[in-house]
Amino acid sequence: MKQFIKRFLPFVMLLAILPDTTFAEGKRFVFGIHPTPKEIPEIAFEDLEGQQFTLEDFEGKYLLLNVWATWCPPCRKELPDLQGLQQELGGQQFQVVALSTDAGKRASVLRLYQELGLDEDSIFIDQTGSAMRRLGIFAMPTTLLIDPQGREIGRKPGPAEWDSDSAISFFEEQMVEFE
Repeated sequence: MKQFIKRFLPFVMLLAILPDTTFAEGKRFVFGIHPTPKEIPEIAFEDLEGQQFTLEDFEGKYLLLNVWATWCPPCRKELPDLQGLQQELGGQQFQVVALSTDAGKRASVLRLYQELGLDEDSIFIDQTGSAMRRLGIFAMPTTLLIDPQGREIGRKPGPAEWDSDSAISFFEEQMVEFE
């Protein structure tokens, strides 16, 4: 019984907080911003070709780090929106990294990206399986906003409409506020 509770408690917690944190049409985009930036542990991940990356590789720009998995329906649903946000704001100041936790399942991640018609160059995979634990993530998807100095300035558990006008305005405001 303890094993069952340990396994499913994160999902129950996610269901309890989703109604307050998700984006709904006609409502404001909600993203929890920390009162002060937090140091973030180093994590390593790779792209589809096996090239190694760390969060330091993205310092100097705002990074929206979305942690997801192929088995998670809300994660799969929001991937096109994340790509839309990258197309809208991505560049010298801002980048979206959708980090799959599907360690050892490169083919599954690639197949999903192909099914959804997404840019395969934006595939990043946590091959060690340690990102969730190191980042203190207990629910999927969870998204972190990281400032150009590599500090976590906000966190959002649950899915969102990332490329909505409200979300785009929110991130534009955050980039101005933290400059």
